[in-house]
Amino acid sequence: MTASPLSARAAVAAYAQRDNLRVVDDGVYWLESDPDSGQTRLMCWREGEARQLTPDDLSVRSQVNGYGGGAFCVLDDTVYLVNGGDQQIHALDSRSGALRSLTNLPDSRHGGLVADPVRGRVLAVREHLDNGYGVGQTLVSIDVGNGQAITLAGRERGPDNLGCPVLSADATAMAWVEWRLPAMPWEQTRLRRAVLDTDGAILATEDCSMAIPAAIQQPCFVDQALYALSDHAGWWQAYRIDDFGRWISLSLDNVDGANAPWQLDERHYAWLGNNRWVRVCFEQGLPGLVIVDEHGRRVRRLAEHYTDFRAVQGAGGRVHVIARSVDALDSVLRIDPESGAIEILAGGEHTAACQAMVPPEPFSFRARDDQSVFGFLYRPAGGPGRPPVVMRVHGGPTSAAYPVFDPQVAFWTSHGFAVADVNYRGSSGYGRAFRMSLQGQWGKADVEDIGDAVAHLDRQQAIDGRRAFVTGRSAGGFTVLNALVHTDTFLAGASLFGVSDPESLRDMTHRFESGYLDWLLGDPQVSLTTWQQRTPLFWADRIRSPVIFFQGEQDTVVVPEQTDTMAHVLRRCGVPVEVVRFTDEGHGFRRAENQAQVLDRTLAFFRGRLDANEVDP
Repeated sequence: MTASPLSARAAVAAYAQRDNLRVVDDGVYWLESDPDSGQTRLMCWREGEARQLTPDDLSVRSQVNGYGGGAFCVLDDTVYLVNGGDQQIHALDSRSGALRSLTNLPDSRHGGLVADPVRGRVLAVREHLDNGYGVGQTLVSIDVGNGQAITLAGRERGPDNLGCPVLSADATAMAWVEWRLPAMPWEQTRLRRAVLDTDGAILATEDCSMAIPAAIQQPCFVDQALYALSDHAGWWQAYRIDDFGRWISLSLDNVDGANAPWQLDERHYAWLGNNRWVRVCFEQGLPGLVIVDEHGRRVRRLAEHYTDFRAVQGAGGRVHVIARSVDALDSVLRIDPESGAIEILAGGEHTAACQAMVPPEPFSFRARDDQSVFGFLYRPAGGPGRPPVVMRVHGGPTSAAYPVFDPQVAFWTSHGFAVADVNYRGSSGYGRAFRMSLQGQWGKADVEDIGDAVAHLDRQQAIDGRRAFVTGRSAGGFTVLNALVHTDTFLAGASLFGVSDPESLRDMTHRFESGYLDWLLGDPQVSLTTWQQRTPLFWADRIRSPVIFFQGEQDTVVVPEQTDTMAHVLRRCGVPVEVVRFTDEGHGFRRAENQAQVLDRTLAFFRGRLDANEVDP
């Protein structure tokens, strides 16, 4: 254990996160979270200096599909952005700071913004609402002068979801991905290509989709040539779609080139010119940034110190990217693809928590169906014997954990706990088959993998398996509670806005995920027994380990009543329970003071369990 454990406040202090990078002629733009207020600021790097463009009381954030993405675009000196408060598009003069409303449709949300510089318009995904619930989506082209829009695709009411559009260089062609509920965009999607007239209206469209199931994402144009990522061959790889609709492979490696697209406008590859692409490659779940030629042959790897990359852009012969590493905050990088030289335009701060961060140790083991499961272990510095361990269950569940700086990891390891992140079956970054293996298995495969990871690390003498704890948020909280129901592996658990009653969630969830639970657990009309067996609320009497719950009172996804009911039943069963509620939080805790309280309360709760059991190292 370190001589001076990190305080919770020091762990989360200045923890700014960055995303949504845009590169235009006059500067580099991105979004940056403010840890104290929880707001998201628009930032710009111009003439060697980074500065905030939005006023402090404006948060730039899209809520399309609940997870947003593409919350701004840049056209000349004006930034068109989605106001997180009203979900409408506003125009911000990047020089003067003048702000005006562009759209005014209260029953709508906007996201996936794309500039049309040829016509002086903004393209956007518009989600239509009925009493606050999404009922349909359209792709619209908006006149930046008067806010009037023409509808290009989709319906105001209907099952189709729309991805972020892309334009050809001369704006005569457009492409986008769409998928039909109840599917999720990492299950099966369609790629559409359209010809536009001089006003930006669609003259003709064609379906460029595969004849076999495929999750297509991130289309882009190079001049008039259309490219996209597809996983029909087992991995998210790059293809060129020719004029006859044929898909021509541009990849040689069996690795994913993207993760699951929870947000609009994710970007993991870009054209650099001179027959070169820059791509993110997830090798055994670990992201790397590589230069490849037009045939997919690797030329070189870039930014090897960094371990996650997002919002990849190619501009002026340089790579621009948001990069994350183990020992620093998110960085906005500009990279010379030939020399590999890196310029940090913004971010990359080394906070006290960053300095306390320990290096990750990759590990793997065989799942019960013989698939390889991967994870990352963080050991505490020093201390006698094998340490207790906090097993962290990532959310989603179709998501993944990456070996990057995390204030929680720095906090726990400084207090003598090991931390293990497990990318259980169903996680993204390991190919389509692995990702799809969670279908109908949620609450079983993930629970098995978390428990088996403890046993594996214990056999390796890396941790003390008798002193294991488990924590997770949202979907991860569901796994936590099921692990406590079905195993005796863990001394205690922490559920952060976790799902305890999936049937109730199914009745109340938003449009984007309206069919997700049926995919994860099966159609309840057919698989009722499975739903009952994996509903923690129904089996609360089997839980013997104490549980601490954290809940935002403004949460509309996992509503507070779910947490209250689960805690009430556990108390009646004699299980020690604590419930911590935050009046100013929703589904996810944004304010630093609340994040710090989660760490402090969880540490005290887990330590109390260690003291009660008096397990010697």
